[in-house]
Amino acid sequence: MINSWRNLCLDNITFTSGDNFTHSFPFHFHEEYTVGVAVNGIQKFYFEGKSCFVEPHSIFLIKPYMMHSHHPIADLGWSFKSFYLSNDLMEYLLKETGMRRISDYPLVIKDQTLFKQYIRLYAAKLLPDEAVLADFIRQLLSKATQNPDRHKPGPPEEIAAVKRYLSEQFNQKLRLENIADIHRIDKYQLIRKFKQHLGVTPNTYLTILRIEKARKMINEGYSIVGAALEAGFYDQSHFHHSFLYYTGVTPGNFNKQH
Repeated sequence: MINSWRNLCLDNITFTSGDNFTHSFPFHFHEEYTVGVAVNGIQKFYFEGKSCFVEPHSIFLIKPYMMHSHHPIADLGWSFKSFYLSNDLMEYLLKETGMRRISDYPLVIKDQTLFKQYIRLYAAKLLPDEAVLADFIRQLLSKATQNPDRHKPGPPEEIAAVKRYLSEQFNQKLRLENIADIHRIDKYQLIRKFKQHLGVTPNTYLTILRIEKARKMINEGYSIVGAALEAGFYDQSHFHHSFLYYTGVTPGNFNKQH
């Protein structure tokens, strides 16, 4: 079971937790920075042809739009806690700490002191101390500088252009043939290059993007039907199953928690 809370005082930060969770998350991304910890159990991350294990008491940091999947090891599942930081807040803290950017790959840190700080911070999620949150992120970023600086080349410009187009037109009725024509690329070549660089097809990427948009809209007070329509879903059944598939919770249960 996944639970989530939104804190209006701290830049609308959303806190999420799952206990003995057995759901495997398919490839997806988030529009914000994800900062989480593994409490119990082990999960395996997959990202762009690579993989890593996240053991109990590990902290993980994932950049926005980083395509990844994660799966519990063994049938007992895993327990986790996470929160999502806005790009503006993270960019501010990056500048403050003198860092230009963080690794393009998931950052996994095993640090018992930071883990305990995270748990205390999470326990105060309804009445958190902004200074404590900022201090925790600063310490996490300082650990990031101690890891090898790993950056990957971005996708070709034609794929980056399609991503920008999908981000701008996500709530429109889009056809792959039209997208390919607009960007002067063969439809099948577009599918192949998209999968090569992002691990998913353009249609799957668009669905993930729409789910992220709908999740944010529900957070902001939209009705489930309204969020689905605004995000580009015109079939409520398709929206329900897609939301559950990518988030591990139904739109109705997610809405009740907010």
